[in-house]
Amino acid sequence: MSYYIEKPVGKLISRRDFLKIAGVGVSAIAISGYAITDIVEQRKSYIRLRQDGLYRDDKRLQKAKLTSSHENPSVLKVYKDMNTQPMGEVAEKLLHTKTYVDRTNLVLEGANNV
Repeated sequence: MSYYIEKPVGKLISRRDFLKIAGVGVSAIAISGYAITDIVEQRKSYIRLRQDGLYRDDKRLQKAKLTSSHENPSVLKVYKDMNTQPMGEVAEKLLHTKTYVDRTNLVLEGANNV
């Protein structure tokens, strides 16, 4: 009766153990690669939807001939009520801010926050 006997390759690990460990390692890399790809695809989808919405808004505003914010009747009314004009000193002081707001921790209601 003959049977296969593995020759010792090294003192720490046998060939069969090495193949088991390598298989587990490759599986872990493949699964994490799939998860990362899925996250990137979701992000791209969100960016695509946002971009489509911005282009849709731009087209709507171009039809209404409101391509510049300072030409918008609502904005002009605000400037008139404040007794100033676009880029005027009062407008610069009241409407333009140098404060940075960190929005990384905000959660949008109804959105799928990952």
